[in-house]
Amino acid sequence: MAALRVPLRAVVSVPRAPTPRLLLPLHAHLVVSGRLAASPAALTSLVSLYARSPALHHVIPLLVLVEPSPPVYCFNAALSLPHHLALQVFRRLCLAHYPDAFSFPPLISSSPSPSQLLALHALSLRCGLSHELFCASALLRASLRFGLSDHAHRLFGELPHRDVVVWNAMVNGFARLGCFERAVECFRMMREEGAVQISSFTVTGILSVCTTTADLGRGSAVHGMVVKSAFDQEVSVCNALVDLYGKCHKVDAAARVFEGISGTDKDLFSWNSMLSALHYSADHTGTMKLFSRMRCAAVWPDAVTVAAVLSACSQTAALRVGREVHVYIVTSGLACHGTLDVFACNSLVDMYTKSGALDEARRVFDWMQHRDVASWNIMIDGYASHGRGKEALELFCQMTEVEQLLPDEITLLGALSACSHSGLVEEGKGFLKRMKEEFCLEPQLEHYACVTDMLGRAGRLDEARKIVEEAGDVGIGAWRTYLAACRMHGDKEKAQEAARMLMMTEESGSGGWVLLANTYGWEGNFEELEEVRGEMKRRGVQKDAPGCSWVEVGGENSGSGTVMHAFVSGDMGHPESDMIYEMLHALISWMRDCSHLSNTTPLYSVEHP
Repeated sequence: MAALRVPLRAVVSVPRAPTPRLLLPLHAHLVVSGRLAASPAALTSLVSLYARSPALHHVIPLLVLVEPSPPVYCFNAALSLPHHLALQVFRRLCLAHYPDAFSFPPLISSSPSPSQLLALHALSLRCGLSHELFCASALLRASLRFGLSDHAHRLFGELPHRDVVVWNAMVNGFARLGCFERAVECFRMMREEGAVQISSFTVTGILSVCTTTADLGRGSAVHGMVVKSAFDQEVSVCNALVDLYGKCHKVDAAARVFEGISGTDKDLFSWNSMLSALHYSADHTGTMKLFSRMRCAAVWPDAVTVAAVLSACSQTAALRVGREVHVYIVTSGLACHGTLDVFACNSLVDMYTKSGALDEARRVFDWMQHRDVASWNIMIDGYASHGRGKEALELFCQMTEVEQLLPDEITLLGALSACSHSGLVEEGKGFLKRMKEEFCLEPQLEHYACVTDMLGRAGRLDEARKIVEEAGDVGIGAWRTYLAACRMHGDKEKAQEAARMLMMTEESGSGGWVLLANTYGWEGNFEELEEVRGEMKRRGVQKDAPGCSWVEVGGENSGSGTVMHAFVSGDMGHPESDMIYEMLHALISWMRDCSHLSNTTPLYSVEHP
């Protein structure tokens, strides 16, 4: 009983959730000493303690019923219980007292359905409390939570006074509901009235609208207001700005905001927002560098961090970094009992498959307790990309027949790719037929191109052309795949015909012109080649995007850490570019002298002057 010598106020103000071992002796002491009946404050404090202990929630209705005429605030302390228990207390409150403005908000917040919410609203109207700001803000939040936007709008218009909490409930509620125009209108009205100062919650709410709608103009204007109002010192606001600029592909602006946050103030959301911004703009090297900084800052990553970094590793085939992340997942407890986020697990499997470590990818895939369609798609495509068509098709059968999962367009594309890379021509034709008839999926360009490639690899050019013609407008781009097959088998006439067909399409861009020019260069028809190149210059046709490669240098025996190098076609920005190009020219000369270059490879290409 030593704990009972502590002043009661100190005992009942314990911040953590109290245990039954503490509460029950304390309750007994209050009853025996008579303080529970004599002190409404002691009863209220005891009710609050019970409310913070889920295992003893059932005691509160009995406690309130047994004690004679507890005050209103004692009942209000018990209304934070789960809804069905709170209703019992509320009925007893209505019999003993008149509810006040603090009686309705807990019940409203825990309402399980729109009908109960509307009933509570009607009761609050009858009691004359619905326009009290504390009650009104709860009604607005609950109405928007249930999607009752018109109801919330009417209630908001009826309020004689509005504080910042009410305005924030409207802006953030409409934003979460997807009513972006209404959220913007509320923000505009709040600014025009000027009676209430905006808060950081207002700013993050309107910034979320700008981010979702990719409204960079309005977001930049809000950023200006943030700086003028000194909200740029709030970490939550800065995180929202980083997210906005990242989703709008303004990585430099996102980085400026991120670096403006004090190092000690950067939280997990700050790092994740910047990582997502880099990942969204395909800056994979930057993503991994930032992750390294995050680890040095002793910030513990979560599933969102892991997914972004693993995606960057998969795009750059940075297997060593990916394995380090995998080790972190296991040692940190993120993967404890298979509870790692499915999206993060999928990223891990994807990283291993794109890095060529298929056995490791399969071990992670088999370890996953929960798999979605994307999980199967990644593993099937991984087997297909590395020529292991048999395993890919076995996995497809397991997915559809054993797990009873319906494949989507990506699943079928993986199966077709497996057939193409493994020479399973008849199986691939069967998949295209099943896609239409059995799975009721309409083939897209990628599916037709994959079947065309499969038939072209097998030398069945006439069948490949029929597939392209059967695809019609949907598979216009499949002419490019057909052209590559014609070149591979040395059929120059069909290759030139396919190049002209591709060039005539509206969606061919520079690809048709480049392939047509390379076809002429392939057969040594340099006059036609120069004519095509001249026409490209007159029309301003340029190659859409340069090629880019990543090389991971270093390792356990290198004496230094792993370094990722990025190379862009024609780029001279690398500090050792002279040595790199010198080595490339030497390799090309050696390959030419040793006859390692295929006779069908066009040495005179439109991509090289």
